[in-house]
Amino acid sequence: MITKDFKISKMLSAYPQTLKVLLNASPHFKKLENKVLRKTLASRVTVEQAAKIAGVDLNYLLNELNKSINSSYTDTQKQKETNMNEKKSEGQIPTEINFEPDKIKRLDVRPILDSGKDPFMDIMANVKTLNEGEVLLIINSFEPVPLYSVLGNKGFDHITKKDGDVFKIYFFKKSGDAAKEFTDKPDSENSTEETDFENVIEIDVRGLEPPEPMIKVLEALSNVDEKTLLLVHHHREPMMLYPKLEERGYTAVTHKIEENYFKVLISKKKI
Repeated sequence: MITKDFKISKMLSAYPQTLKVLLNASPHFKKLENKVLRKTLASRVTVEQAAKIAGVDLNYLLNELNKSINSSYTDTQKQKETNMNEKKSEGQIPTEINFEPDKIKRLDVRPILDSGKDPFMDIMANVKTLNEGEVLLIINSFEPVPLYSVLGNKGFDHITKKDGDVFKIYFFKKSGDAAKEFTDKPDSENSTEETDFENVIEIDVRGLEPPEPMIKVLEALSNVDEKTLLLVHHHREPMMLYPKLEERGYTAVTHKIEENYFKVLISKKKI
């Protein structure tokens, strides 16, 4: 059964017929026909997030997806309650704020997406260059829901405004204790980023049974030098991996993106 927490990439891999359901549900899913974008974007997006991005009712989408893999499927009360829970959580983020025009850095990711590339690295590079009090304005053709949690973990709040078919998302540093909690973290938790390296190697070990994830990571280390970062998409924090990396002269920083999704950034120790 497909649930709201299913990753789109995992669903398409297990049930290729669900791509047709997505395409029929909204033109926003047209990008999934591009294999490169499907591999990069879909690996970070859940069914629930995809429904929100495309403006499709989550219950309807789950129902259609599950019917495509099981003709006898019937909707459940739990799924019907999803929207109610979502509505309860709305309105927790401020809807209006006055930004000084000269403090806003603008990044239109639509041309990047149209070229078939993932704009994530461009976004993170811009985040890293933000000075105190500056705001990053992301312009997109859809609402980048997974980005909210990624930047939220880095101490950012956001305001999303829709203008016709265009989404404008303003990211700014949280104020008060929330911002202090982030900035006061030890350097080891903040120092390693994808943008610190000339080369980034990505592997996705989510869904693999132990010890396959560890084996895949250790095999990839032979390609990691001082200028290269190994980015591992994992379904849990790999506690058993850390000692083995230490023995081999590598260090790791792990960021929890959301439940059952961790990004592990592995780099060679500087001598």
